[in-house]
Amino acid sequence: MNNFTLKLKNVCYKIGEREILKNICFKCSQGEIIGIIGPNGSGKTTLLKTINGINKIDRGVILLNDKSIDEYKEKELARKISFMNQNTNLGFDFSCIDVVVLGRYPYLESFQEYTKKDIEIAEKYMKMTNTLGFKDKSILELSGGERQRVLFAKVLTQESNIMLLDEPSASLDMMYEDELFKHLESIKEESKTVISVIHNLRIAVKYCTRLILLSNGEIVKDGKPEEVMTEENLNKVYGINARVYHNSISGLLDFCIL
Repeated sequence: MNNFTLKLKNVCYKIGEREILKNICFKCSQGEIIGIIGPNGSGKTTLLKTINGINKIDRGVILLNDKSIDEYKEKELARKISFMNQNTNLGFDFSCIDVVVLGRYPYLESFQEYTKKDIEIAEKYMKMTNTLGFKDKSILELSGGERQRVLFAKVLTQESNIMLLDEPSASLDMMYEDELFKHLESIKEESKTVISVIHNLRIAVKYCTRLILLSNGEIVKDGKPEEVMTEENLNKVYGINARVYHNSISGLLDFCIL
């Protein structure tokens, strides 16, 4: 895989007169799991949609390999950046394999049918995410958590360099949440990069190599988990009185609300 870098320089995004993202600056390269954390309304989902080109920025620039994302054709960008929405409500009655194989769309020519290889890649990731048993079921028959896992298989099937995940474990129980992030750890070892909105701070600390803390559309802190998850930052951004410590059993950074 070729080296790649993603850079955001002074990125601003507005809805009407309201500035949602304010002078966002950061750089990431291959092999990172970056957790985007912060309270509701801080701009986390907006940031992901902006990186993916869904939201058109008002000021600043987003560069992928020193080239503006606006200069990429749609399928070219989709081969490099994939996006998983937190919304699992799908309005079409497709089988799960048909949903997952849609991840191969960026690699097809116009009107080209999915190949046997595309199906095999989709099945590979369905097996990885323990959803192959749903292969021929309608996506509408599944629970929210089951759909979440199928959609995760779809974004894996896209095999992009950078994965943008918006609360990928929101509908999952503890076992599947931990399993999903273990899959992301293996992806990191393939020199891919994951940027994920995460509400579960303990999961963020356990699996992320780096955290970006947002508040009111601005980056409060960007760094290693122990640099970001401080008592001062939790109080300042979340408005909670917390004690941060290392868990004596897991050895991981942990916290409790006092």
